[in-house]
Amino acid sequence: MIGMERHATFLTPFEAKDISGDREVSRLKLLAPFRVYSEVLDAEFTVPEGFEFDESIPGILQGIVRPFGMSKRGACVHDWLYQNHGYRADDGDFVTVTRRQADAVYKEMLLAKNTPAWRATVRWLALRLGGWHAWNN
Repeated sequence: MIGMERHATFLTPFEAKDISGDREVSRLKLLAPFRVYSEVLDAEFTVPEGFEFDESIPGILQGIVRPFGMSKRGACVHDWLYQNHGYRADDGDFVTVTRRQADAVYKEMLLAKNTPAWRATVRWLALRLGGWHAWNN
C-alpha cells in the first residue's frame, strides 16, 4: 500500500475458551488460529490454535493496573511473542522480536480494540516495568 499507512488490526475472529478452572488469573486457550497485522512489526502473523495464555499483570503492579478482563486479544499476541521471542512469517522464516517490540505490539493491539489511550499506556508501562521476568523465563 504505497503512500498509505496501515494500522494494527485483527484479521480473523478471536475465539478462545476460558480454562482458568479454580485459578485466580484468567487463563485462555485459542480455539482457532488468530491472525493479526502489527504496524510496529510491519507484519502479518498467526498465533496458532491451542495456544494458552493469560491476562496477568506483574504482581507488584496489580494494585495500580487491573490484572485481567481488559485485553484478551492483546494478551494473546503479547504472550505469543514473549514465549517465542518472535513469530513465524508467512514464508516460513522465523523473525525475532525484542522485548520492547513485543510490549509495543501489546499496546497497539489494545488500541486496535479501542481501549482508551490512557489505559493502554498504563498497561504498557506496567509491562515495561515488570515484564522483564516473564521475558527472561
